[in-house]
Amino acid sequence: MTFRKSILLATGLSMIAALLACSSGTTTPVITVPPAALVVILSSFPSSVTISSQRPITATVNNDSANGGVTWSCAPAGSCGTFSAPTSASGTPVTYFAPTVIPTSTVVITATSVTNTAISASTAPIAIIPAALADGNYVFSLAGTNVIDGSSYHVAGAFTVALGLITGGEQDFVDDVNELSDAINATGSSTSINSDGNLQIVLATADTTGVVGVAGVETLDGTLLPASTTGRTFLVEFDPSATASGELDMQNATAAAATPSLGYAFVLNGLDQFAEGSAPEAIGGIINVDNLAGTGTISGTGSIFDANDDMALFPGETLANTSIVSAPDPFGRVTFTLDATDTVDFPEIILAGYIVDAIHIRLVETSDTYAGALGGVALSQGANTGLFTLASASNTYVVGLSGADANGMFQAVSQITPNSTTTAVTGFVDFNDLVNSTGSELISPDPVTAAAYSVDAAGAGDFTITDLTDGTNAYNVQLYLDGNGNALAIALDSTDVLGGAGSMQSGAGTFSAGSFNLAYGLNATGWGGSATPSGNNELDVAGPVTADGVGTFGGYVDFNWLNSPGPTYPDVGVFGQFSTADAASVNGIFTGTIAGLDVTINTNTDAFNYYLIDAIGDNIAIETDLNQLTLGVFAQQ
Repeated sequence: MTFRKSILLATGLSMIAALLACSSGTTTPVITVPPAALVVILSSFPSSVTISSQRPITATVNNDSANGGVTWSCAPAGSCGTFSAPTSASGTPVTYFAPTVIPTSTVVITATSVTNTAISASTAPIAIIPAALADGNYVFSLAGTNVIDGSSYHVAGAFTVALGLITGGEQDFVDDVNELSDAINATGSSTSINSDGNLQIVLATADTTGVVGVAGVETLDGTLLPASTTGRTFLVEFDPSATASGELDMQNATAAAATPSLGYAFVLNGLDQFAEGSAPEAIGGIINVDNLAGTGTISGTGSIFDANDDMALFPGETLANTSIVSAPDPFGRVTFTLDATDTVDFPEIILAGYIVDAIHIRLVETSDTYAGALGGVALSQGANTGLFTLASASNTYVVGLSGADANGMFQAVSQITPNSTTTAVTGFVDFNDLVNSTGSELISPDPVTAAAYSVDAAGAGDFTITDLTDGTNAYNVQLYLDGNGNALAIALDSTDVLGGAGSMQSGAGTFSAGSFNLAYGLNATGWGGSATPSGNNELDVAGPVTADGVGTFGGYVDFNWLNSPGPTYPDVGVFGQFSTADAASVNGIFTGTIAGLDVTINTNTDAFNYYLIDAIGDNIAIETDLNQLTLGVFAQQ
C-alpha cells in the first residue's frame, strides 16, 4: 500500500509542475482547427426552359479563401446550351442560353470550383421544351363582352417575342364608352405552355383606367392549330375581366412594313353609339387605296360600303377623296381614316389596323367622331382589284354570321352558291335566336334560293343577293370577295343585324364521314345560362379536338363564361357526334350533337349542324336547339 501511494504522489507532483510551467508564459500550446469545407451553392433554376431562351444562374462559393469562383459546364455536351461566360466570381450571375433544338435527354448545369475542382454543384435535370412562340411579331384580335358594364368590346394589337420573352407591343381597345390605345410592356408580359399543352399569353398593358383586363393585364389562352406553320392560334380571354374569342397570327415582316394599297374587302361588327345609342351595327364594303394623290390616298373611286345600323339600312355608301391610310409603324399598325360622302349618317370613322400578312389586316375602331365600338378584318384583293364580274362570285361559299335581332343575340351559318349563267342562288341555311328556330331548323339545314344576284358596276367585289329565302324567311345578303377564296358578308335586313366571314368551299360531291377525320382547333362563342335570351351571358371556348372520320370527335377546351362563378374553366371535356344521314351531307353539311359546351345544364347534349369548308373537315358549326346559342369554327391551320 505504501509503495502505491508514493507512485501516485509522484505523478500528481509532476502534473502540478507542468501546469505551473504553462502559467509562467515560457511554453504556449498550439491548437489546430481544421478549415471549413469549401462549398458551391447554386441559385434556384426552373425544371424546364424553352428552346432558345435565356435564364440567369448564380453560383456562390463559401469558404473559398482563394476566391477562385467557378467554371460552368453542362451535359449532354454539344447539345445542352451555352453560357455568357465560361467562369464567374462567387455570387456573380451568368446567363444560360438554352439550345436552339431540343436535345435527346434532359440537361444538367454544373458549377465547379476553380480553387478545388473536386468540389461542384449541379442542377436537377432540366427539360428543354418547345418555345411557346417562335421569335417574331404576332398580331392578335378578340371580340367579346366585358364585366364592368356588360358592353361588347373589340381589341387588336401586336407584340414582339424574342428568345421566348415578350419584349413590347401595342394594342387598340374599344367598348361602349372607351377608345384606348396602349403600349404592351415587357415587364409583366409572358408566353408559356400550360400543363395541358395550350398556350397562355399574359399582356401587361399601359392602361391605368381599369378598363382593360385585370388592372391593365390581359390573360389569353389558346390552342395552336395543329397544321399551322405560322403560329395561328385560336384564342379565348381567360381572366375575370371579360370573355372573348379571337385569334393570334405570326406577322409577316415584309407585308407589315408596306403601306396598304389597292382594294380591300372589309367587314365590321359591333355597336354604333353616334346615331342609335349603342345599337347593334354591321358594316361591310370595299376600300380602294388607289394612291392617285400619293401613297395611302383614297380617291373614292372603286370604294363602296353598306351598313345595317340597328336594322336601319344604308346600302351603296361611298367614300370621299379625303380618306387615307397611314404608313405602318414598327408593329405593322396603320390607320384607315374613312370620310363618307354621307357625313350626316357617317361622320369620320378611323380604324386602327394591324397587318398580319399580304392578305389580312385586323381592324378595331379607334378614337373618332363616329364614336362606335366596331371591330373586324380587311382582306387584300391585290391584283383582283376592280376586276370582279358575276362569274367571280360563281362558287360555293360557307359563311358564319353573328349579330342581333328583336329577340336578342342572333347567329347563322349559310352555304350559298351563286350561278353566273342563270344569276340564281341556291344553298342552305341554319339560324338561331333562341326564339324563332323552330320546326325543321331544329332538325336539318333548310334549303335556300334566290332569284338573282348582282355585282356593283365598278367591279369592286361587292355582290348583292336579294330575297334569299328558306320558304318562310327572306334575307338580303351582301358578299364582299377578295378573289383569294375568302368571303365577308353582312345582312341588309330590316329585322336583324348580322355580319361575319367565311371561305370558298372545296371538295363538293366528295364529302363523307371520312372528311371529318383529323386534329382541329375549336373556337366557339355564344350566349347561355338564362331562361330568357335577354338575360344570357356570353361564353367563349378554345381547345384541341380530334375527329375519327366515322361519327365522333373529342377533346377539351378552356372555357370562359361571363359572370359565372368561375368564370374560367380549364380543360372542359367536349364530346361530339356527327352524321352523314341527312340529304345535305353530300353538300358538306353534317348533322350531330356536342356535349360539354352547354352552360344552362352542363349535362345537356346539344344539337349542332356542321358546314364543311373543305374535304379535310374544316367547318363552321352552329347550335340548332333552344338550349343556348353557340357558333364555332373547327380548323387545322
